[in-house]
Amino acid sequence: MAETKRYYWIKLKEDFFQDDAISWIEEQKDGKECCLFYLKLCLKSLRNQGVLVRYIGDSLIPYDEKKLAEITSTRLHIVKKSIKLLSEAGLITVMDTREIQIKEFKNLVDRKLLLKR
Repeated sequence: MAETKRYYWIKLKEDFFQDDAISWIEEQKDGKECCLFYLKLCLKSLRNQGVLVRYIGDSLIPYDEKKLAEITSTRLHIVKKSIKLLSEAGLITVMDTREIQIKEFKNLVDRKLLLKR
């Protein structure tokens, strides 16, 4: 029986770093680290359609800032600053349930299914 393997990737436009929102974030103190954190969030959200959340049994458990720092190897103060800047720039939405949604997810991600024989 053939096994289906799923591959995801982020599609960045050639001018990604010239985008007004990204450019503005990079202008801020620690901005380049915030942009790297954003890309890590995009990768981490691939399997959940752009939403950062954990499925534990039947429950949806949002990541807290400490856990986001751990899973992205990012210093906690950068995580806190990044979430604030990314929200202000309109790149993410922090839901009332504390889930984080990547706003442009559908434009940033592609996937391919391959049959492994």
